Amino acid sequence: MSDPVSWLLVRRGWQVVSSDGVAVGRIGAVRGEPVKDIFDGVVVRVKSASPRYIPAESIERIVSDDVVLRLSAAEFEAVPPEKKRPLAPSISYSEILRRFGLR
Repeated sequence: MSDPVSWLLVRRGWQVVSSDGVAVGRIGAVRGEPVKDIFDGVVVRVKSASPRYIPAESIERIVSDDVVLRLSAAEFEAVPPEKKRPLAPSISYSEILRRFGLR
């Protein structure tokens, strides 16, 4: 198994896996405040359903190219579709650094 990585490295398209090992979707967006290092959660795109918001406390670990949930596949399916806001476009870590004059 890969070593854990920071939430700041998570990118759109990374696989999302349930606690019981089922691939349940792909990352659609990451929610948080990178400058303050506050991670709120992720929006998971599902093939035949609306995206679902998963809060940070429901994430077990983040490893390169995978986000592993604390939820089983059945629990994930029970999460209601996200209604908060539309998916925000992803920006790269290097773009964040550039915007804040850190690179």
